[in-house]
Amino acid sequence: MVPTERTPQQRDRRFARVRRLTQLIFLGSCALSAVLVGAEASAVKATTTVTTPPTTTTSTPATTTTSRPHTTTTTPTTVTRSTPTTTRTTPTTIAKSTPTTVKSTPTTVYTPPTTVPVTTTTVCNSTPSGHVICY
Repeated sequence: MVPTERTPQQRDRRFARVRRLTQLIFLGSCALSAVLVGAEASAVKATTTVTTPPTTTTSTPATTTTSRPHTTTTTPTTVTRSTPTTTRTTPTTIAKSTPTTVKSTPTTVYTPPTTVPVTTTTVCNSTPSGHVICY
């Protein structure tokens, strides 16, 4: 059984189908690699450590003053007075803790290369006149 010959139109359609298939595979692999590169890039976290010196926080002293009540009785000689009281607080210093960053360095083991003896071969050629040239 011999297969029948294809017409030029059938051949062109087959080539077009194969071309579309290869284009689809190429574009799909490009899209997949772009997605994978994007996922890897978003998974990587930047390692930036900012060290700040400790700061001192002071609180301003608070002054508490009691007011004088005006107490007047029927007799003008009796007046009650209260003296103002001032309360002072000492400033407190609060030290800010500095974050500690531990970086691990990868360890690499160096293995020196092994030396292999170098052997050279001598190649000799002879000319038709009988001269021998070796190099």
